[in-house]
Amino acid sequence: MKIQLPLLLALLTITPGISSAALGPIIVTPAIVEQQRQESATPVTIIDEKMIAQSGANNLAELLRGQAGVHISDLFGDGSQATVDLRGFGPSASSNTLILVDGRRLNNSADQAAPDLSTINLEDIQQIEILQGSGGVLYGNQAVGGVINIITRKIKQDKVTAGLKLGSYDSSRIDASVNKLVGNTQLAVTAFTSSSDNYRDHNETEIKHVSFRANHDYQSFAGYLELAKNDDHILTPGALLQSELDVSRTQSLPIYSNDFFDTQTDSFRIGMDKEIDDRQSLNIDFSRRINDREFIQTIRPALVLVPPPPVPFLSTQDRDTQTLSGKYIIKPEKYTGSSFILGFNIEETDYELLSLFGPQEMDQTINDIYLLSNWNISNRSVVTAGLRYSDQQAEIFDGTTTAISDSVSVISLGFTQRVGDWKLSARADQNFRYPTVEEHTNVPFGDPLGLKTQEGVSLEFGAEIFTNNDRYRATLYSIELDNEIAFDSSGFTNLNLDSTSRQGLILEASNHWSDKISTNLSFTLLDAEITDGAFEGSTLPLVPEKTLRLDSIYHFSQKTRVNLEIIAVDEQVFGGDFSNQLGKLDGYTVVNANLSYSVNRWDLAFRINNLLDEEYTEIGSQFTDFSIPDIFESFFPSPERNFWISAKYTF
Repeated sequence: MKIQLPLLLALLTITPGISSAALGPIIVTPAIVEQQRQESATPVTIIDEKMIAQSGANNLAELLRGQAGVHISDLFGDGSQATVDLRGFGPSASSNTLILVDGRRLNNSADQAAPDLSTINLEDIQQIEILQGSGGVLYGNQAVGGVINIITRKIKQDKVTAGLKLGSYDSSRIDASVNKLVGNTQLAVTAFTSSSDNYRDHNETEIKHVSFRANHDYQSFAGYLELAKNDDHILTPGALLQSELDVSRTQSLPIYSNDFFDTQTDSFRIGMDKEIDDRQSLNIDFSRRINDREFIQTIRPALVLVPPPPVPFLSTQDRDTQTLSGKYIIKPEKYTGSSFILGFNIEETDYELLSLFGPQEMDQTINDIYLLSNWNISNRSVVTAGLRYSDQQAEIFDGTTTAISDSVSVISLGFTQRVGDWKLSARADQNFRYPTVEEHTNVPFGDPLGLKTQEGVSLEFGAEIFTNNDRYRATLYSIELDNEIAFDSSGFTNLNLDSTSRQGLILEASNHWSDKISTNLSFTLLDAEITDGAFEGSTLPLVPEKTLRLDSIYHFSQKTRVNLEIIAVDEQVFGGDFSNQLGKLDGYTVVNANLSYSVNRWDLAFRINNLLDEEYTEIGSQFTDFSIPDIFESFFPSPERNFWISAKYTF
């Protein structure tokens, strides 16, 4: 697959008629407080509820796939085990891209489990803000490649909705929501259940979710309470070697017949906002998330020898994370003065894993304090600066108890200048990531405990123009890391890469050509390589060099519209292949289409994923057979063409 850069540049540099532009929608992620997008020194992509509805996406992974600077790696193609990657981190993306819901972390600081995207109901989302680039000062640990903040809908009126979705692979989903206003209190209950056989054999999934939200406003005080429960049951089919893939893309080998994940997640959140006066406010927030998982995951035996079949071992994984945070905010006067945010975060995690290799336990506490300031030099110039101090204290048990202690200080500096309808921006931000318990320990191979904290700096330069109906943006960025934490599957070893570099360019264009036609085009060019140490000069695994996404929407009428997505992804190095010895995972182009129709209180939709029936694989990894020894390419094949119909009724 080849993406023609000159053509893309030509498309993105079409000069529109320039007029006085609005400052754009309100966002919160780049500065925690509300600001207009034109005032942010950080590139931010917004996906609003209208765009979500028009996409017809079944899950968050489908919605985010191919967005500017975003790469999705989905094990099974249904979004249940998907990883979101900003800035090219491949297999470790779940520990380098921070996922938030209303500012609350979904990432796991103590272990490598990816944020559970299945707990997120697209019907509840008001807006998604994708902060492209490091957020180390503002968000701390793991905000290396960027931050995705999912903002839920405000409860504005009494409303009841019910929906049904049916699709390929005997898939179904039923969801319902109730919103109720009681004086100054807003209440919401959401529930859904979904099940699917999925594309591959031995890959049935069942998800059940229920959540409750309550907000109360009284004069200058606002309080909120959130409760949620999520149950996931997933059968896992394992990877296939090339010879097995050639026989059947959908098969699961008999050695994986007992493999599954059963996960229960309970979450609780309570907090309050207090307006002290017109410029000062205070926020206090406490959350707790408990994950209990049982699973069997078979390690593939050697290929040449004929060992006895692996004996299934029931493993357990329990995680209890509690977070207390607070912010004191001083807002600026309009177009003048300065704003300040002084905040703290205390995160405590108790983690226990009991597997075939023995116990892995970690009691971790991360204490952070940060200060962020914005100076409005004029109504067109803004300078931002900030600093954060983070301290980690942990005890790790893998047969013996070891204490881990580390601290990091990071700073950021940014500048935004508006010139006519243009916004020019520059930003430098330091970032960090603490090793997880799996990375500190390697029970099967007996590596010495302990890795260094990953640290780095991100530089970004951007130019953006808003006209009446159009937006164009170019972002040039660089991320330089020391001691990047990675897993080398050839030696089954966790390691610190001496130094790595990512240099990238993102081009975006959003156009409303008429009342009937609009398009969104994005192109990402990324060079990610190891720049020092044993793997110097190697390309980082599972990072495509080029990614293209084109969305087009045509409105036949106010009630009927069709949406077409074209997502093209370049070839990638296989996961774990830091020496680049294997071939490359093939690039692919996927076309998705959605037809939607609204009448009275009904919203109806018909979606086709992979319209051209492309046979492709989003995730491939290196399999090492230590008995030979030799390495092989292994694959998690993605679904071929599939169909979905949905109906939603608002009472």
